[in-house]
Amino acid sequence: MKKNSKLTTKIFKKTYKVLTENNIPFWLESGTLLGIIRDSKCIEKHKFIDIGIPGEYFEKFMNLKKQLSPFYRIKLVADLSKREWIPNDYPKAVIMKNIIKSKYAGQKIRVTFKYKKEDKYIWVDKRSCKWVSSHFFEKLDKININGMEINVPRDAENYLTARYGNWKVVNNKWLSSIDDLSIVDSETISKIPKKDRIRKHTKKPIKLEGKYYNRMKRLILFAIKILEKNNIPYWLDEGTLLGIIRDGDLLPWDHDADMGIPGEYAEKLWKIRYQFFPVFFVVRKMASSSWVPGKLRNVKLKPPFERIVGINLHIDLFFKYKVGDRQHWIIMNALKHSESKFFDKLETTMWEGKEVSIPSNAKEYLRLNYGKWEVPDPNFDASIDNGTIAEKGFR
Repeated sequence: MKKNSKLTTKIFKKTYKVLTENNIPFWLESGTLLGIIRDSKCIEKHKFIDIGIPGEYFEKFMNLKKQLSPFYRIKLVADLSKREWIPNDYPKAVIMKNIIKSKYAGQKIRVTFKYKKEDKYIWVDKRSCKWVSSHFFEKLDKININGMEINVPRDAENYLTARYGNWKVVNNKWLSSIDDLSIVDSETISKIPKKDRIRKHTKKPIKLEGKYYNRMKRLILFAIKILEKNNIPYWLDEGTLLGIIRDGDLLPWDHDADMGIPGEYAEKLWKIRYQFFPVFFVVRKMASSSWVPGKLRNVKLKPPFERIVGINLHIDLFFKYKVGDRQHWIIMNALKHSESKFFDKLETTMWEGKEVSIPSNAKEYLRLNYGKWEVPDPNFDASIDNGTIAEKGFR
């Protein structure tokens, strides 16, 4: 196979050497494998070099830190599925240059740990639980790339078919959490016990009670004032909308507020961000998925005092982009969508002596999101139970 630039990088050569010397089996995976088999080269837009490692080698892999240092480090990626699908809270790891800011680390290697379960190999990809026949990994094939013998799944073309369908045709809109044919079916997913997501608690958790309740009310009204002053449409959304429609007020167990903004106003909002100061610091989150056609995913409005002392009090402004007759957006890493009819023409409701904007047919919209929204459900998890989630394997 002809020379491939990504697989000639120092980081890949080092990883190849260390894994081979320590007898840790690995193979090319996902987008990297697809590019090599289909195009005889890595896909340029694919940011990572993807490899797979059997899950039983996880601990042995983690013991490679010293052998990869001082130039490279291992960063674990937490399980976002919230399901007890694999026997590990870290389904992936990333090998990268040993620098503080990972976004400047250049080429990275993404490792997926796959576990044998009966006649399947199972794994977690971001939020999705996946599986394929164990046939593909029980014995690996080899291909020669740049003078290196590199493992690939046995029967690689059929493996790609099991993942991508018609993989010979380039599909730039393919999304791993929607289009991957290895995503576990809904019936099986429904039987998998839930588990809590691992979080690094760097901020003090609070509830909208007492002083925080009063402060959040003032913050929301100030944010609305700035948006209205600049003719930027908005609406109350998610838990904030639920509380005000059902209970007439903010949910006391919440810690933030949620508002929606039409995607076509994303750049305008970012340009006027200084008008929120000094009441808020404004932090943007860029979109990294083709699910939304815009550059910005959301903006967080963070009060300076709470930001400095590490209190998790903020307002989320989510951009919703029109795609055909639907709206697309991303919240909590979940790809979401709904009919545009809820946002094409907004309605209002009274709150704190002011008319505030809400989606049209708000109760229908809440039913789509929460099901029986009229009755509080303490076990409801918006990241996996919400009815607007577009990804396969969720509600």
